[in-house]
Amino acid sequence: MVSVKGEPRDDRGFNAPPAPTYDDEPRINLQRLQELVNDSEKRSVHVLERAVRVGVKALEGLKGPLEAAKNNEDTSAAQWLKLISDVQSRAKPTRTIVGVVGNTGAGKSSVISAVLDEERLLATNCMRACTASPTEISYNDSQDPNELYRAEVEFITLAEWLKELQELYSDLLDGNGEVSRESSNEDSEAGIAYAKIKAVYPRLVKDTMPNHNPVELVNQPAVRNVLGTTRKLQATTAGGLYRQLQSYVDSKEKNTEKSIEYWPLIKVVRIYTKASVLSTGVCLVDLPGVQDSNAARAAVAANYMKACTGLWIVAPITRAVDDKTAKSLLGDTFKRQLKYDGAYSAVTFICSKTDDISVTEAVESLNLEDRVSQHESQIRSKEDEIKRLKKKLGELKDQEAACDEIRDHLDEELDKWDALLDKLDKGEQVYDPSEAQQTKKRKRRGGSRGSRKRRNNDPIDSDSGSGSDSGSDGDDSDAEMSDSSDKENSDPKAGEEKKPLTKEDIENKISSLRDEKKKIRAGIRDLKDQEKETRTAIKEIESEKKNLESEVKAICIQGRNEYSRTAIKKDFAMGIKELDQETAIEEDEENFNPDVDLRDYDKVAETLPVFCVSSRAFQKLSGRLVRDKFNSAGFRSLEETEIPQLQAHAQKLTENGRAASCRRFLADLSQLLNSLSMWATNDGTRSNLTDSEKRAEENHLRKRIDQMEQELDDVVKVTMNNIKEALTENIYEIFEKFLPVAADRALPTATGWGAHRDAGGLLWSTYRATCRRNGVWCGASGLRDFNAELIEPIHTPLSTTWERTFQRRLPAVLTNFAKSTMLLLRTFHQEATIRTQQRGNNYHGISMLAQQLRAHDQKISELPDALNAIINGQQRDANRSFAPTIQTQMERTYQACAEERGPGCFRRMKDIMEGHVGTHRMSILQAATRVVQDQLDLMCREIKKRLQDEADDLHDILRRDYLSALVGGEVANRKGLPRIERALRAEMVPYVQKTDPLFAPVVKGEPEELEKIEEPEEPKQERAASEGLFIAPDAAANEADPSADDHDTTMVDASIVDTSVVDASMVDAPPPSSAPTATSTIKAEPVEPAPQLSSNQVSVPAVNNDHVAPVQPAVEPTRAPTVAAPEAVAPTEAAAPEVVQAVGVAHERARAVTAGPDAVGTPDTVSQPPRAATAGADPIFHIKREPQGDHSLPTSFCSERNPHSDNEEEGSTATEGEDDEDVEDEDDDNAASSSDEDSSRAPSVDMDFVKPEPTDQ
Repeated sequence: MVSVKGEPRDDRGFNAPPAPTYDDEPRINLQRLQELVNDSEKRSVHVLERAVRVGVKALEGLKGPLEAAKNNEDTSAAQWLKLISDVQSRAKPTRTIVGVVGNTGAGKSSVISAVLDEERLLATNCMRACTASPTEISYNDSQDPNELYRAEVEFITLAEWLKELQELYSDLLDGNGEVSRESSNEDSEAGIAYAKIKAVYPRLVKDTMPNHNPVELVNQPAVRNVLGTTRKLQATTAGGLYRQLQSYVDSKEKNTEKSIEYWPLIKVVRIYTKASVLSTGVCLVDLPGVQDSNAARAAVAANYMKACTGLWIVAPITRAVDDKTAKSLLGDTFKRQLKYDGAYSAVTFICSKTDDISVTEAVESLNLEDRVSQHESQIRSKEDEIKRLKKKLGELKDQEAACDEIRDHLDEELDKWDALLDKLDKGEQVYDPSEAQQTKKRKRRGGSRGSRKRRNNDPIDSDSGSGSDSGSDGDDSDAEMSDSSDKENSDPKAGEEKKPLTKEDIENKISSLRDEKKKIRAGIRDLKDQEKETRTAIKEIESEKKNLESEVKAICIQGRNEYSRTAIKKDFAMGIKELDQETAIEEDEENFNPDVDLRDYDKVAETLPVFCVSSRAFQKLSGRLVRDKFNSAGFRSLEETEIPQLQAHAQKLTENGRAASCRRFLADLSQLLNSLSMWATNDGTRSNLTDSEKRAEENHLRKRIDQMEQELDDVVKVTMNNIKEALTENIYEIFEKFLPVAADRALPTATGWGAHRDAGGLLWSTYRATCRRNGVWCGASGLRDFNAELIEPIHTPLSTTWERTFQRRLPAVLTNFAKSTMLLLRTFHQEATIRTQQRGNNYHGISMLAQQLRAHDQKISELPDALNAIINGQQRDANRSFAPTIQTQMERTYQACAEERGPGCFRRMKDIMEGHVGTHRMSILQAATRVVQDQLDLMCREIKKRLQDEADDLHDILRRDYLSALVGGEVANRKGLPRIERALRAEMVPYVQKTDPLFAPVVKGEPEELEKIEEPEEPKQERAASEGLFIAPDAAANEADPSADDHDTTMVDASIVDTSVVDASMVDAPPPSSAPTATSTIKAEPVEPAPQLSSNQVSVPAVNNDHVAPVQPAVEPTRAPTVAAPEAVAPTEAAAPEVVQAVGVAHERARAVTAGPDAVGTPDTVSQPPRAATAGADPIFHIKREPQGDHSLPTSFCSERNPHSDNEEEGSTATEGEDDEDVEDEDDDNAASSSDEDSSRAPSVDMDFVKPEPTDQ
C-alpha cells in the first residue's frame, strides 16, 4: 500500500503555502577575502597591506545606501555604519620606535644620517652628550614641495626651566653665596652650571651672577617668549634644514654677538624627512642618555626607551674589539632593564667606524697571513716592477737631456753659419769658424780642456764632459772663440793661412747641420714615446697594486668585522648568563646550580643582530663628502659598508607589527562582511519554516546562545584567575620575601653615600648635587641614583620572575583563552546548525555561518598578541615605578639636605639622610611595592574588560548571525521587517557582492597598477554622504553621456501623490521628443532648505526591480490628485521641480512591459531649472527610468522585494496576490489598485532619495 504524505499545515490548521524555492536567493561570495584571511600567515606584509588598502576602499563603497538611510529609525543603517567606521579605524599604520644610544664619539649621528641616505641632517653641538636633547626622525607625510624637510623644536616649559635654574644656581654658588672657584673646571658641577647659565644669559658676568635670582632670570622676555613653545622649520634640502637646526642646538665657544643660545632650553627635536627607510613606519630616536641633567629631557628619553620596539647600541669597532665588547658596553642596570622589559630580542649592535683600521695590526692580531700572503706577494712583485720601470724612465730622461744638449749645439752652429752666409752675401770674405777655433785653442794654454794629448787620453766621454765643474769656463772659451772668429773673418791678415769659404761650402754645411738636427729631433720624439709608455705602464701597475692593497684592506676589514660580530654575540649572551646567575643566587642560593642554564644562551647569541658599518665609506661611495679627503679603499661596493643591510634591517623591524595589524584588520573585515551578507540576504521571508517551527528553532537557538554567553564568561573568569595567580606567585610573594632584606640593607646603603672616598663615598659637592636633584645625578664620576640603590635588593631578584611572568606565563594563559574560546565556538556552531542540517535545507545559510566561523577563528587567534601588547605596555610602566616612588618618599629629605649651608653642613646632611632612612625605610619600600602592585591590578582590570568586551561582542554577533541565517528573523516581531528595512537590505546585496572581486588581483598577485579601486564617482559619493545624499556608483556613468538632454525623466505614479504639496509649478514638462511620463510628489519628513542640486548631483541610477509589490501611499487614496497627461502639460520656464526625500516606494515591473519598449528610457541626469520659492521645505523626487532588459545595475534603496517572486535577475514577474500575503491594512490594497489603474500610462520607475539643497533666492 502506498502511503500518501499529507499536505503541510500551519499552526492554525490551514494549508501552509507551498515552500518557495531558493534558487533565486541572492548569493554573496567572499571566497577571495577568506582566502587572504586563512593564508595571512604565509603572505608577505606588502600583500597584506595592499589587501588592507583594498578593504578600506571596499568599506567606503558600502556606505552609500547606509548613509542615505541612517536617520531612519526603522532601519539598522546607523548600526552598520558604526561597525564599518570601527573596522576602518583599525587600518591605521603602526609606528615602530627605534632608539639609538651610544657614548660620545661613537658616531651615532653619522650612522643615522647614512641610514637616512643624507650627507648631514642631524644637528650637533660641541658640548658633552648629556646636554643634547632627544631627536626623533620620522617620515614626512607633507605633500608641500616647500616642506620636503620639516622639523619641530620643542622647548621646556617655564616651570621646568625655573626648577633647573634653581638647581644650577645651587651648584654654581658656594656656601657664602659667591660663585664657586670650581666653576673654572668645565667637568665640575659648578663648571657645568656656569656654562649653561652663560649660554642662555650671555650678558651675565660671573662676578654679578650672585646678584640675580632664578625667578628674575626666567622672566626675561628673550627667554620667556621661547619657553613652552614649539618652533617649526622647513626647507627644500637637507642642508638647509641642517643649518636652521644648527642655530638652535649648536653651542658657540666664542659667542661674540652675545646672543641667546637655545640648546639648554630644548626639550626634544622632531625631524620629518622622506627617507625611504622611514616609509614603513620606522621612527629613529637619537637618545643621548636617560640620565640627562635636565629632568624634562631625561623624562622624554625615558619615555622613548619605554616605548622602543627596537634598540640600536652604537660603539666604535675599535672599542668592541679591544674591550670586553658587549659585556662592557652594557652596564648591569641597563641589561637588567632589558630583562624586565623582555627586550633582549629588540637589541641591535652597530659597530661603527670600520674604515679606521691598521692593516699590519689586523693581519697580525687576526691571523690573516694566509689570506693575504698571496696578495702581499703580488704587491711586492708590483713594487719591483714599478722600481724597474721608474729606473728605465730615468734613463730615458737622461738620454732625452743629452739629445736636447746636442740639439742646442746644432742650433748654435746653424746660427753661426747663417751669419757667415749673410756676410758672404754682403761681399765679405768668410772663413770656416771651426778652423779659427782650433787655431785659437792650439795657441791657448792652461785651458779647461788641456792639451790635445791630454784630451786624447781623457777617459771621460766628450758628451759628459760638459759638467758643472767646467760649465763657466766653457762659456768663457766660447766667448773668446766667438770674438776671435769674428776678428779672423773680418781681418784678412789674420786669415792669410786660411782658405775663404764659398757660398756652396756654407750652404752644404748648413744642409748637413739641418739633417743632423732632424735626426736628433726624431730621436727625442722616440724617447718621449718610450717615456709615455713607461709612465702608462707604471700607472697601470700602481693601480693594480692599489687594488691589491684595497683587497688586503678589505680582507682585514671583513676579518675584523666577523671577529667583532662573533665576539659581541658571544659576550652579550655571556653577560645575560652572568646576570641570570647573579639573580638566581640572590633568589635561592641553596638550590642554585651553575651547570643548569636558565635559558638558551646559544639562541640569544645567534639571534642578536650585529652590523659593522662605515658611514663615511658609504657617503663617499654615494658621491658625498666632496670636501673630505677620505680614502674609501677597502670598500668595493656600498654593500660592504653594511649601511644598506642596516637600512633593510630597520624596515624589517616593522614587519611583525605591520603584518599583525593587517591580519587583525582583515579578520575584522571578513567578520563584518560575513555578518553584513547574512543580514542583506535575509529579508525576513525566506525561511520555509512554519511560524511554530520558527518559534521552536528560535527558542532553541536563544537558549544555546545564552548558554554560550555563560560559557564565555566562565572562560574569562578562569583566564583572569590564572593571570592573578601568576602575578601572586612570581611577583607579590617576591615582594614579601625581599622586603625585610631591602630594609636591612637600606641604612648601610645610605651611610655609604657619605663614607670616605676610599670606601666608595662621595664628595660633599657631589652629595649635595645628588640631593638637589632628588637623588639622581650624572656627574663627572658617573651616574648615581640613591633611589635605585635603596630598592636594588628587591629589584634584582625580582627581574627573573618578572620576566618569566610577562614573557612566558601570561602569554601562555592568553593563548589558552583563545584556544578555549575557539573550541567553544566550534561546538556551538555544530550544535546550532545540526537541526538545520537534519532538515536538509538552508545550505546557503549554513555555508555562510561556516565561513563566518573561520573569520571568528582568525580574529580570536590574533587576540593574544593584541593583549600581550597591552600587558607589555602596562608592565613597562609598572617596573619603572620602583625608583620614582622611592624618590617621592625621599623628596623632603633630599630638600632638607640640599638646604644645609655653612660649617658642618656635610655632617648635618649625612645625619638627616641616615636618620630618615633608618626610621622610615620599611614604609618607603612598602610604598614602592604597593604602587607597583596597584599598577598591575589596574592592568588586570583592563585585560578583564578587554576580554569581557570581546566575549560580549562575540555573543552579539552570534545572536545576530545565527538567528538571521537559521531562523530568518525575529519571530517575536509579528509584523515582520519594516518595508524600508527590507528595501535597504535588498539595496545592499549588490554592493556587498562587489567587494570580494576587488581582492582578486591581490590574491592572484597581479601588479597593483592593474587594480583600479578608485571609481570616478567616489568623490561624488563622499560629497553626497556628507550632505545626506545617496548617489549610487552607477550613476556616474551617465555624466559622460553627451545625449543626456535627449532623455526624459520618469516620474512617480499619481496614485501616491500628496495633494498638499502639489501645484502646477512642481510639474516638470518633458522635452518635446520624450516618451509620455507621469508626475507626482510624495510627502516626506520636513528637511532644512538646501542649495539647488547641480545636474551631476541629482543623477541617480535606474535600478532593476522585477516584482510587483504593494505600496504604502503617502496620503489616503481619496486625496490623490488627478495629474494631466504629459502632453497636456504646457512647458513653462517658470515651472521648477522639487526635490523630496522618498521612503519605501515600490513599482511594478509589469507596467514597463505593458507600456512597451518606447516608454522605457535610459538613466540620465535630470537638468534642474532654478527652484521657485516655496513656504517651508518641499522635497521632490528625481526618478529615472530603467533600461529594459538591463539587470546589472544595483537594486534601488527604495525598491521593494517580493518575498515569493521568481529570480529577480531573470526579470520574471509575479502576481499581486502573492505580494499581499504579509500586508493586511487597507491602505496597501488601495495603493495596489491605484497602481493598477495607472499601469497603462506609467512606465516602470525606480527611485533614490536625495537631500535638497538650499536655493539661491
